[in-house]
Amino acid sequence: MALDLHRKYIEKKQDSAPLVPIKDIINSKYYLDPLELLGERSFNEPREIDESEIGSPIQEFFRDAVVFLTGGTGFMGKVLVEKLLRTCPHIKHIYLLIRSKKGKNVDQRLEDIFEDRLFKRLKHEVPKYYHKVSGVAGDCSLPGLGLSVSSRNTLINEVNIIFHGAATVRFDEHIRVAMNINVSGTRELLNLARKITNLKVMAHVSTAYSNCNRLHVEEKFYDPKVDYEDVLKLISSKDDQTLQDMTKEIIGDLPNTYAFTKSLAEDAIRREAQDLPILVFRPTVVIATYREPVRGWIDNVYGPTGLIVGAGTGVLHTYYGDSNMVTDMIPVDMVVNALICATKETATNKKDENIPIYTCSSAGQKPIRWIDFIEMNRRHGIYWPTIRAIWYYSFMATNNPYFYALLNFVCHIVPGYLLDTLAVIAGQKPILMKIYKKIDKVRDILAYFSDKEWTFT
Repeated sequence: MALDLHRKYIEKKQDSAPLVPIKDIINSKYYLDPLELLGERSFNEPREIDESEIGSPIQEFFRDAVVFLTGGTGFMGKVLVEKLLRTCPHIKHIYLLIRSKKGKNVDQRLEDIFEDRLFKRLKHEVPKYYHKVSGVAGDCSLPGLGLSVSSRNTLINEVNIIFHGAATVRFDEHIRVAMNINVSGTRELLNLARKITNLKVMAHVSTAYSNCNRLHVEEKFYDPKVDYEDVLKLISSKDDQTLQDMTKEIIGDLPNTYAFTKSLAEDAIRREAQDLPILVFRPTVVIATYREPVRGWIDNVYGPTGLIVGAGTGVLHTYYGDSNMVTDMIPVDMVVNALICATKETATNKKDENIPIYTCSSAGQKPIRWIDFIEMNRRHGIYWPTIRAIWYYSFMATNNPYFYALLNFVCHIVPGYLLDTLAVIAGQKPILMKIYKKIDKVRDILAYFSDKEWTFT
């Protein structure tokens, strides 16, 4: 947000208060031009890559490759698409599974994807990228992935590499929806992969928290408490409300339907994909880009980003959680780089019959506690406030439920009702208490993760 603020100031000479020259922004503490921080002045000039030019081992792995990607419209999927198109000049084509949404067809949604600032570097360095990517109409929640006969035949005959990243990541998703997308969708893709003529490898993107009922997770498959086929039979025989009432009983000691269905999807791979060149990739908490293609890009406010946005805008002042716990966050561009490397490694160096599992985690090498994360955001939030702020930056996390209740009442509920009342009097729409109720809901959903830390090996 702060970088967006100063970029607007530089480009438009407005929306910043006070208006100061760039020399006053750049100092011993912040010694770079904000556009340098964003990376937009480090873009390479476009150049034609000769077909005979030999690249790195990974670039050569993707030479003439046809990639099929599910989840390409999502946060991590877009970064993966950008990385492949920009850095693998000899890649042949990328097919993205896209469903129609909000009255827009596949082609319109594909155009919308590439309007994102994320692709600014790609457009500058590889201006002829667009002919290498196509949208394929489909839906992971439907039988056969919702593919037409012609689309299915195209994929079967052309694709070499599959990245399966499509999933519903809502922790409170209805179990029927979560099972249909995360489990049935994975099984449908396995069936498709089995028919592909020249498949080199398939990468299944899971989560490091698919077995979060264990505080130490190894790179191996774990036996789930229930059989996914039994759960699929159950959801086909019950109505939505009955399933909603039964959800806690069904998921057992896992905290939400996301972790539960991701665990079952992994079990489906273990049981049904032994004959396929496949890997399971488990990232931890994925956050904004570190460096590529631009710094600090993100398109959602999930997890830690929500805390940054809430505190930075002066809306969120307190949160329930143990600030001494280590949080395992990793930038999305690093995650994508690791995914690409794991995919190439599995395709070229698989030595046994076991399906390889890769965990992408930062805490083992670069652990950061919540209290340190909060302090870094406080320092930057105060120095570079956003123009969208409605109050001063002030934020405190506590794991004392009574102290949290007091802080929540004083810092959220009282000013929320007061300002909403003033808004109504002024003829404006009250929004603060609606926001705080959403925050309370998210807090309850994430409560399981607020006082625990995990280790991965």
